[in-house]
Amino acid sequence: MSSMKTLTVIAVVAGSMLAAVAPANAVVETFATYTAVGGANVRFVNSGTNPARTSDARYYTISAPSHTTAGSVLVNFSFLQASLAPFITNISALYTLDATIAPFSPVSSTGAFTQAGLSANFSFVTTQDITISGPGYITTFYAAGSNLLSGSFSGGSILGNINGTSGASFASGTNGSTISYTSDFLTFAPDALLDRAQALTAVTSRFARTTNGALRTFKAVASGQFSSDPAPEVNATVPEPGIWAMLVTGFGLVGFSMRRRSRVPAA
Repeated sequence: MSSMKTLTVIAVVAGSMLAAVAPANAVVETFATYTAVGGANVRFVNSGTNPARTSDARYYTISAPSHTTAGSVLVNFSFLQASLAPFITNISALYTLDATIAPFSPVSSTGAFTQAGLSANFSFVTTQDITISGPGYITTFYAAGSNLLSGSFSGGSILGNINGTSGASFASGTNGSTISYTSDFLTFAPDALLDRAQALTAVTSRFARTTNGALRTFKAVASGQFSSDPAPEVNATVPEPGIWAMLVTGFGLVGFSMRRRSRVPAA
């Protein structure tokens, strides 16, 4: 697409701004972000029986450091579209992520690593009622528990440096990942190119690998962003003036045609 640009660096908020290297050709039309509330909210667990590989590894949200299964965590969620930002900026939301890792070769012993094979389902739901209204809007009420954004992806990765305390997780439609999004607030084009980017900070106890090369279990603070090309449409907004003009013209032509037919004498 002509609007596609190469994105070499993205910035996502994780307490403070964190720069993370993104995949080449990543989508740049960011429409939503989320930031962590409190401490560690994601965990990677390598429970594979083969220590040289990551079979049976999982990556999921945790509401407490000791949790061993996916749970919902509080985050601050924002839509970036000008028409939604007045209503949904840093609102409280429940975030759930549950991912598996396909068997993958051992990670490097030093320097940068990429743990590929990440597949997941995720969701962000509101914790409060939201009413969108005003000039230019179709008044719309969303009850607590509404779907801010949910979806699934495969072909994602976790990236970092061995002994490092920060990294990232990516899934990019332009780099071969399969991604789908749904939302009560937005509608996505069927052929949209989608991206998901997540910054990982305060990694404990640092990124490391086992003696056989598997990525060790870790916890981290995760914040992130979502992108789409083309940008999604906002469900609660009134159509643009140009669209209204087309609708009015269309209705007028239909009415004119019906009037002409009614005047034609019966044979």
